[in-house]
Amino acid sequence: MRSRIVVITGLIAAVVSVSAESSTQRVLSANQQIAAAVLPLPEILRGKATVIGYSPDLSIVTLRQGSNGMVCSVFQPGTDQFDMRCYHESFMPLIRRLRELHAKNLKDEDVDRIIDEEVKTKKLVLPDHPTAGYRMYGPLSDYQPSTNLAGKEIHAWQSIHFPYKTAAEIGLAEEGQVPRTMPYVMTSGTFWSHVMIEHEDNDAKDKK
Repeated sequence: MRSRIVVITGLIAAVVSVSAESSTQRVLSANQQIAAAVLPLPEILRGKATVIGYSPDLSIVTLRQGSNGMVCSVFQPGTDQFDMRCYHESFMPLIRRLRELHAKNLKDEDVDRIIDEEVKTKKLVLPDHPTAGYRMYGPLSDYQPSTNLAGKEIHAWQSIHFPYKTAAEIGLAEEGQVPRTMPYVMTSGTFWSHVMIEHEDNDAKDKK
């Protein structure tokens, strides 16, 4: 099972280019960050998605305010991975809270306990309807900023999040019970419960 720490750590950050001659980091331009961040989305959703990235001084900023409810972000400076994620805006309070808790280096079980308690006391409000997630992940070396094209080593998948619902409740198998190219449920019954939709090939390249 993929670690939720890996899924959350590094969210709300920026793509960088690392010079082959030095370790100097260069944050991509706002337009390049926006183009990369929305790649996981279907093309029809890209133009109106909110994008969060980095300014030249490495401050986290909203690079573009969108209008279709999707929020996309790019990975932190210094990484060698291309890791773009998009979630519905109603799911973002959970994403931000998970990021805050993991930044404190808490154990997974402690994070789970805190989130569950905050949901129970309504300090943290989760959406009561399914929401979509989109992700592309792979080596940064297989992404070309100048053309905004992702190569075959960068894979794409989608997720449908429904906090605390179980696989049995929606009639799907859990992870490991079916081939990975069939929809399945990860972390069934938890606040991170979601349907995973994977693919044999990378089909989320920029088709513009």
